[in-house]
Amino acid sequence: MLNLDFISIGEVLIQLNNISPGPLRYARYFEVHVAGAEFNVLTALSKLGFQVGLITRLGNDEFGEMVLRALRAENIDTTYVKIMDEAPTGIYFIQRHYPVPGKSTVFYYRHGSAASYMNEEDVQEDYVKKARRVFLTGITPALSESCYRAVKKLRDLAHDLGKEVIFDTNIRLKLWKTAENARAKLLPLLQDSKIVFTNKEDLNILFPQTTLEEAVSKLFQMGSDMVVVKLGEEGGSVYTKYGEAYYEKAYRTPIIEDVIGAGDAFDAVFIASLLKGFSLREALKLANLAGMMVVTVRGDIEAQPDWKALEVLKKFYEEKMDILR
Repeated sequence: MLNLDFISIGEVLIQLNNISPGPLRYARYFEVHVAGAEFNVLTALSKLGFQVGLITRLGNDEFGEMVLRALRAENIDTTYVKIMDEAPTGIYFIQRHYPVPGKSTVFYYRHGSAASYMNEEDVQEDYVKKARRVFLTGITPALSESCYRAVKKLRDLAHDLGKEVIFDTNIRLKLWKTAENARAKLLPLLQDSKIVFTNKEDLNILFPQTTLEEAVSKLFQMGSDMVVVKLGEEGGSVYTKYGEAYYEKAYRTPIIEDVIGAGDAFDAVFIASLLKGFSLREALKLANLAGMMVVTVRGDIEAQPDWKALEVLKKFYEEKMDILR
């Protein structure tokens, strides 16, 4: 019996975000957050009214307890969250506005983390049967060979059971080590994904020496129905296999605290908007709004919007009406 709208597999980490902008060598105070691409997307979907679940592993430590509490607080099903005594919960640091103002740099300390030990045994067919859709990213398969096999099993089960697979390429070369490795491992996983989220940099890695349009066409040849290209501060574009193409520019904000996590909110709101019956163009607009909201704070999930917040912000930008007074 179906009881989850989405499931995913991925690492949830402790994020230590430098309170002051600048290089970490001068950092003295850090703000603690819970984050991770798949967790971020599921959290945003949960805020938008969907039932979600995550497959992951955590260390049997205080940070693992913090993550577990965050999962439960955001109404994410934890049935397949495994606690390990032998490995710690992963952490990472964020350096903001240095060396490029308005941008953030990530420093991972996740090698040998509990999540890196995930394998095929973590993915159970009964759990996949309970979900309508599976959301995957290119981050988890880069963590270890066993994680790659786990993601592949989830993907294969989803296809065998007739579930929609949505994939964000989300290439982190710090994890893959080389572009060649990322390309060789990710292209097979992308096959037959209903929606692919990506960006120009990832497309250049996956399909070198091709134009954006040629790369999108190759994804359609691999079985995708829709490709969404996130353009950061420029906005986003969507292409369908039926020849539709739309672009919506980003919304400007006077506040940029931390850009990490904006793309995850973009994914979730775009997906949710389509499922709610909005047009592709309207889904892009709302996704851009969500991404813009996230960059205004430190932390990936804290400013993720629900439908009410999206409506208020949309009305403000379109009508310049302050309806909060």
